[in-house]
Amino acid sequence: MIEALVAQVETLEEAAGAEALTLDSAILTEQYFFWTVALMWLIHVGFMTYEAGVVRRKNVLATAMKNILTIAVVTPTFYYFGWWIYNCNMMGPPIGPTQNAGSDFTAVSCGNGIPWADTLGPNITNNINLVFFLAFLLFSWTTASIMSGALLERIRLSSFLLLAVLLGSVVWILDAAWGWSYGGWMTMRFGFHDQMASMVVHGVAGLFALGVLFNLGPRIGKYTKDGLARTFRPQNIHMTLMGLMLIFTGFYAFYAACLVVVSTTFPGWANIYLNPTTLGSIAMALTFGFAGGFTGGYFTSRGDPFWTVSGGLAGVIGISAGGDIYAPTAAYLIALLTAVLTVWVGAWIEKKMRVDDAVGAVAVHGFAGCLGIIWVGVFAAGYPTGINNVETSIWGQLLGLAVFVPLGFLSGYIASWILKKLNLLRVPVAVELAGLDPAEYHPDIHMPEHAKADDLIDEPDGTATPASQIYAEAEKELVT
Repeated sequence: MIEALVAQVETLEEAAGAEALTLDSAILTEQYFFWTVALMWLIHVGFMTYEAGVVRRKNVLATAMKNILTIAVVTPTFYYFGWWIYNCNMMGPPIGPTQNAGSDFTAVSCGNGIPWADTLGPNITNNINLVFFLAFLLFSWTTASIMSGALLERIRLSSFLLLAVLLGSVVWILDAAWGWSYGGWMTMRFGFHDQMASMVVHGVAGLFALGVLFNLGPRIGKYTKDGLARTFRPQNIHMTLMGLMLIFTGFYAFYAACLVVVSTTFPGWANIYLNPTTLGSIAMALTFGFAGGFTGGYFTSRGDPFWTVSGGLAGVIGISAGGDIYAPTAAYLIALLTAVLTVWVGAWIEKKMRVDDAVGAVAVHGFAGCLGIIWVGVFAAGYPTGINNVETSIWGQLLGLAVFVPLGFLSGYIASWILKKLNLLRVPVAVELAGLDPAEYHPDIHMPEHAKADDLIDEPDGTATPASQIYAEAEKELVT
């Protein structure tokens, strides 16, 4: 009798201990995602600083406000329908292998994405859904900010915000549902692997921006009569570089938020597909990716400050898809190669395609993002991905390209084409020449001593020419 009572007490103690451990794990997970969300704000501080440094003085405030208003419009739209899209569209089309298809997310998960669901409001019985939602929300801001840099100095604010909602709350989250979830059809059936969002965030946003740029057109004076590219000097290159470094700091939180805390099971961490990994392996890949990217960007651009630091960003995007797999040396070398190719592609887009991408976002995010998933198929084929442990392959990664390239590019192109036909896409010529700041805010928004200085634009041969002279010639051409 006594032995039975002792055994019962021990069982109750074990149950209490297990319950306490589970609660500790839930609270740890909640705190973890909370701090990743807080630190990811640095990415958006960085984007605002970076873009404000790239533009000419007459567009600084309008550029900063555009970044702030991105948060204002993407936040509610992502809450009201973006999260629902993610939770309800993971099963995808009925193609490819169907084994274990029942493991895909069910209608229960879909119900959790409805804004009035218990999991999306104050709920003391749920420690994870709200902070996990916020992590994805900040990813959405990032996609819109990537597009923002490419379109600087000539897009209407209203049109940009409409495109930001489309990209941030519909397009990218749809591809995340398909290929950036353990229940996504591309993962479950084809082993698609993009752990830290080379393609699903960066690549798709860069391709969306390219579609918009085709309809938006270059800034006035960007190209000569012969089609040669001029260089618009940044108003503050140090501010631009500092903004990029802030983005890089926030990336540690961004990439940490791509993990799942499973503190009650070894090794305590899982990637977004629920395969085991560690926080240290992610951080090492990220750091060596920056180092390799800086190296490749520096040598390929011959020491150009902008492309040196942008090379670091391209390098990290290039290793992101396999950041949970690569050893440090592999991350360094893959990032270096990605940066080299990205600098070349950036120059080709600007000079040969004559696409005026103000910050090189199409090359740095779009091209490097596409490379990122290809590298996984080349260097990490056979790695088991997802709860079905489907082997990663070059064919599965190429499927990702076949799906996501048209999804990103065509959605951006079609939406901006409609806005262009409605004459809503681009600011009037007079506003672009005068500057967005005096047009949208106040003629004397800048200090007088700064407002009097004329911008300089570098001709294709490197000769510095006063901007007013180029604008006057370009305006005559537009009129005639």
